[in-house]
Amino acid sequence: MRWLRLLLLGLASVYPLYWTTQFLLFFVPETLAGYWLGYPVRVLDISYLQVIAVARPQAIFPSYAEALAGAVVVSVLVLIFCGERFLTGGYAIAVLGQAALMPFLGESSAWQASTYTALLGAFSSFALMVLGLHRIVQRLSGIDFTERLALLSLMTVFPQAALWMGLRLAYPSFDGRMLVALLVPIFLAAVIACLLPTTLRTEAFVGADWSEILASSALACLLILGISMNEYNNSRLNSRANVPGGDDSINLLR
Repeated sequence: MRWLRLLLLGLASVYPLYWTTQFLLFFVPETLAGYWLGYPVRVLDISYLQVIAVARPQAIFPSYAEALAGAVVVSVLVLIFCGERFLTGGYAIAVLGQAALMPFLGESSAWQASTYTALLGAFSSFALMVLGLHRIVQRLSGIDFTERLALLSLMTVFPQAALWMGLRLAYPSFDGRMLVALLVPIFLAAVIACLLPTTLRTEAFVGADWSEILASSALACLLILGISMNEYNNSRLNSRANVPGGDDSINLLR
């Protein structure tokens, strides 16, 4: 039952954490800065995969700097409000670090600007992943390295592999190399987190709490429902815009 509850929590929480992270790192900073400076903001994409906004005439922040700064700020807030007391709180920090790491792996401009800066940014993002996963290890009360790694992989690595494979099937543009870039760092971070000295917390327990599983499941359902409604509305707007004599002034979100 303990293993099943951890797996259910991982499956229920991985998607809402992933999508919310995309929202916090690649939508909120650019949108707030654009409105603050009086620049028009354009929503580039709202889909099951991501949500991205950019200020015009050009982005205010390089995406790698925007993502890392946002990940650090949100992670600090999670720690300040003791959100890591929940398994999903530690997992959120890990997913924030994972999302912040991706621009360094995918954008050559991050390395062309300054190799040392890019290395520091990539290391900082990876350190966030290790920090979040280590907080989870402190709650799992594993006896040895093998058991801790198995429990941590069951909650974090396996659900992510299922999510990315599902997105790969739904989005042919989801490059296979991106799967490697997503899964290898999270597994390496899990290994390091399990190797670090661990002081088990007094609130360590034998499995995930059912209320946390149900809350994550409900959030995932709400996200999927909201995005589905957005996709449906966009398809209707596109069909109306393509009809002869239709309203050409429709401002699409994409």
